[in-house]
Amino acid sequence: MNTRLSGSQGEDFAAAYIQEQGMKIVARNYRFGREEIDIIAKDGDVTVFIEVKARESDAKGRPEEAVTPAKQRAIIFAATGYLKKNGLLDSRMRFDVAAISGTEIKYIKAAFDASRR
Repeated sequence: MNTRLSGSQGEDFAAAYIQEQGMKIVARNYRFGREEIDIIAKDGDVTVFIEVKARESDAKGRPEEAVTPAKQRAIIFAATGYLKKNGLLDSRMRFDVAAISGTEIKYIKAAFDASRR
């Protein structure tokens, strides 16, 4: 299977889910330097940075396990760049993970925290 296509389909699935939860998507595939944030959304006044991990099955582990501490640091770096560029450094933020396995989504709010990295 083409993992790029799978990732794109996973992001589309996650984006639909996020909008169903009442969040407003403000950016997809935001790049800052070499890093990328899959989805940036607003949940009320909170800026939410969402990492999407999609797998066909859990045979090689759960998708959320792929959001390693190194991946978290990369997301935090890109999120900081986004906040600076948009004058939002003083705003509230959250880091979520959308873990998709097959056709099931496990949405983890506040999956990790920037202050502990």
